Amino acid sequence: MISRLQLLPPPGGLRRFAVANLVNTVGSGLYITGGTLYFTRAVGLSVGQTALGMTLGTGLGLALMMVFGRLADRFGPKLVYLGLLVAQALAMAAFTQVGSFPGFLTVAIVSGIADRGIAGTAGALIHAMSGGGNRVTARAQLRTATNVGLALGTLIAGVALTVDTASAYTCVVAGNSLLFLVAAVLLSGARVDDRRTQHAEDPAKPEVQRARPLRDIRYLAVTAANGLLSLHAAVLSFALPLWVADHTAAPKWGIAVILVLNTVLVVLLQVRTSRYAATVPQAGRMAWRAGAIFALAALVMAGTGKLGAGPALAVLLLWALVYTAGELMQSSAEFCIGFDLAPDHAQGAYQSAFALGPGLMRALAPSLLALVVLQNGVGGWIVLAVFFVGSGALVSLTARWAQG
Repeated sequence: MISRLQLLPPPGGLRRFAVANLVNTVGSGLYITGGTLYFTRAVGLSVGQTALGMTLGTGLGLALMMVFGRLADRFGPKLVYLGLLVAQALAMAAFTQVGSFPGFLTVAIVSGIADRGIAGTAGALIHAMSGGGNRVTARAQLRTATNVGLALGTLIAGVALTVDTASAYTCVVAGNSLLFLVAAVLLSGARVDDRRTQHAEDPAKPEVQRARPLRDIRYLAVTAANGLLSLHAAVLSFALPLWVADHTAAPKWGIAVILVLNTVLVVLLQVRTSRYAATVPQAGRMAWRAGAIFALAALVMAGTGKLGAGPALAVLLLWALVYTAGELMQSSAEFCIGFDLAPDHAQGAYQSAFALGPGLMRALAPSLLALVVLQNGVGGWIVLAVFFVGSGALVSLTARWAQG
């Protein structure tokens, strides 16, 4: 069944990467679900202290993403990626030993930097492993593995939440550490074209200038536009649960149903959808459509506040279908644009720069959605709909401009 749906890459380095990514994201699912509770219930930190440590780690990680991208270009993305996996494994192991806020803060900063480094170098590693093949399809297949892994990790972490003891939460964090190491071992045996790029010659040469993404105004423009459109991810993970719980009569278990439905649809359809974003013009048009679909989803959500429990749940399930269609299109467009507009000899630096857009939005999104949407109800969802239409159109326009 998996082979027929082409959910995994063909045998070779990319398949090993997909399997390693699956293992890694099972650990991520564990940590996302139970990590915060470990820090607050087992270590004894406050929610504010936990949030501060994670925010500082993520912020420093974003600031250093370009550094890891350049290291990937110089020493090979596989070596850098493996080093970051090991760093995360050690950080998670260290978390199980912390007993104070200063110790937690130190480890959280290391973990945040490694986490953003992994996100920033993944694209360069996919490019190197694809060997000239379809990088967009490869990234879609890896995203499928990510969704499966997160779902499995979340389900396993549910056991710890049910037991609700310090030991159970410690096992969640220790398990994440172990899975980082397993992923590193699996990936270490993968063959990859790790040819080093040596382009620090004459800085006046055009190809050297293009190897500096922070000076590539066109690439930065499409990076920023894509970052704006990536706000949709926080709608699912942040705004949806709070809106359903606090502003609708729908049963709270409906949140889990929506998340499972979204995951299943992404797993089944992401690879197929990516085939329709094979070129930058196609990807630009797909991004525009994604923005329009996200806008429609926002308007659908706006109508759930005054419905009874049954009708509200039915409309929320409709919302899940509409939203997931937009997510599939946005991800496919993002994969193509990020790869095809970057020069082959500087994929590490460019992929790290491209990841800055979604990374910054990930940090800002909870506050933005809380202020604009959750505090303003229907009016906030309408504003969000307009925002998505505009950001989708902006991705399309900047992608066309960046391609020349």
